[in-house]
Amino acid sequence: MRTWPWMLGWAGLVGLLAVSAGAQDSRSGVLSLGEVLVVGVEGEPEAGATARVSGREAQLRRRSSVGAAAALAPGTTPTRVGARNETMTAVRGFDTRQVPLFLDGIPIYVPYDGNVDMGRLDMFGVAELTISKGYSPVTLGANALGGAINVMTHRPEQPEELELRLGTGSGRAYEAAARAGLLRDTFYALAGVSWREQDYVRLSDDFRPTPTQAGRKRENSDRRDVQLFAKLGWMPGGGEDELAVGFVRQESEKGVPPYAGTDPEIMARYWCYDDWSKNSLYALGNVGLGPEGYLKPRLYVDTYENTLKAFDDNRYRTQEKRSSWTSIYDDYSWGGSVEGGGALGERQRWRMAAHYKQDVHREHNVGSPRTVCKDETWALGVEDRLALSEWLTLAGGLGVEGRRSLKAEDAETGERFERNHNVAVNPQAGLFAEVGEGTVRATVARKSRFPTLKDRYSYRLGTALANPELDPEHAWHLETGYEGRLVERLDGRASVFYSRIQDAIERENDVARSEDGAWLYQLRNIGKVEQAGAELGLTWRPVEDLAAGVDYLYMHRRNRGRPDLKPTDVPAHSVKLHVEWMAHQRLTLAPAVEFGSSRYGQSGGGKVDHYWLGHLDARLDLPGGVELLAGVHNVLDKNYELDAGYPEEGRSFYVGCQFTF
Repeated sequence: MRTWPWMLGWAGLVGLLAVSAGAQDSRSGVLSLGEVLVVGVEGEPEAGATARVSGREAQLRRRSSVGAAAALAPGTTPTRVGARNETMTAVRGFDTRQVPLFLDGIPIYVPYDGNVDMGRLDMFGVAELTISKGYSPVTLGANALGGAINVMTHRPEQPEELELRLGTGSGRAYEAAARAGLLRDTFYALAGVSWREQDYVRLSDDFRPTPTQAGRKRENSDRRDVQLFAKLGWMPGGGEDELAVGFVRQESEKGVPPYAGTDPEIMARYWCYDDWSKNSLYALGNVGLGPEGYLKPRLYVDTYENTLKAFDDNRYRTQEKRSSWTSIYDDYSWGGSVEGGGALGERQRWRMAAHYKQDVHREHNVGSPRTVCKDETWALGVEDRLALSEWLTLAGGLGVEGRRSLKAEDAETGERFERNHNVAVNPQAGLFAEVGEGTVRATVARKSRFPTLKDRYSYRLGTALANPELDPEHAWHLETGYEGRLVERLDGRASVFYSRIQDAIERENDVARSEDGAWLYQLRNIGKVEQAGAELGLTWRPVEDLAAGVDYLYMHRRNRGRPDLKPTDVPAHSVKLHVEWMAHQRLTLAPAVEFGSSRYGQSGGGKVDHYWLGHLDARLDLPGGVELLAGVHNVLDKNYELDAGYPEEGRSFYVGCQFTF
């Protein structure tokens, strides 16, 4: 990795911004230019349809990555792709291919397969995560089949800001971060760097050794993540007009722990990512048009590179077997959007957006020719909100989306596939009523996801046939719910939802034989999936210094077309209990408990057991803007899995400090 030259240069930039920083209080602000809200009730735009996780909450509860922080939100479930060592978050049963990831409203998911390893993305520099479920803004663009996750970055709120963070933890884990910002009447600037490294993941003492995992130190579980970010903003006249240019660079390397289960049909892989890097350069704007109108242009370029090596055995030295190779991805996306809105009288507001995005995937194994695939995607969306009365609002939207292949080379023959295209039309509507101190909502939405480049063209390491003619997946979402004050000091939220997915992309086995006689499968639009569930949540604040909450998620999922095909990753029952108690004027304690019932993992190997986990985090505020942080996660050292054969971390400790000026 070419990390240290970047870090030295970035440290210099951080230092320049911090030269004039005095000892002042600072708080995390949100870059509102990158916010895309669900249209709902005036004053509460999301009306319960969006969950939020603040950067401050993630820091207190020691959730350092976007994937770990997103799992704090109601309706979400932590998931793991063990075979690639990727951290994901499911939203009401929908995976990261169906719930795309955005950075300040800019799509940053990987062009080839629609995924992104959320465990690589640092929460330092993030002000807030917003998670839309089902009924999401049509102005976000295409592929939001099950919702969307938007990573909202920090914006300076004080004339001078400086934040430094240091920490260490179990498995020889270390982290350091710095962020500095300036805010003036007509401009602002921000720059930062974060570094996280861990030599190994420690397993629970209850883990039973297997042939591929003999000890408590998880094999090949090291990681290193470095993130650099900067932002410049201009506010002409000091008004609402604003232009911001942002840049984020993520450099990572990680091991992929081998399968550690007991299923004899699953062969251990000895993989590692020597390079996993991502760059996002984007420009956001907001221009006021009259007293009520606005225009938000966005432009971006996003690149993704990785080098994945497969070795012969657990020595990770030789690549002589047929199953060993070095795969190199060199992808990029570019595009833009324009969003505009305004008012039609006092009771009606509207907005519309147009998007264009081009994805390019370039791939080759060392010693083999490079193949190139290229797609373009466009989307048009319009939303309208009409206040029927002081307490009742009707919202509606319509999205029209399209995808077209521009180039697709066959990885086996080198020939070009025929061009193909898809179009989807997605309406949605919602009724929002203010009842007492809360909001009741009823929504219906149709959403779609286009098949990715990998869905259409991958041969899956010689086990499948390509299918360029795949159609989009479609889902109808129905939901009714309430969010608001139940009684004094007690807030509640409840929702019941149903999703029906048509033309789901699934495997059709034994469709042809390979040259050596092995059966091959193919991805086809043969799935009919139903997902139904409920969310319940309570937040209790008996006194000013104490807040306690509980979130429960129930999921029932079935494949109507193929009942024998088990849904993966998401348990039927999930519970999150959390407390934040200011035990002393300067001491905050944050215990938490989480439960997940049994589930099937996506890497095969059968069903994983349920688990109960306990965590305890603490923050001590000292004079001069100094905070001491400490925590222990998985307090009882439970041996558990999210994906069968890939055990999770046992008891782990963390201590750190933060300086804010």
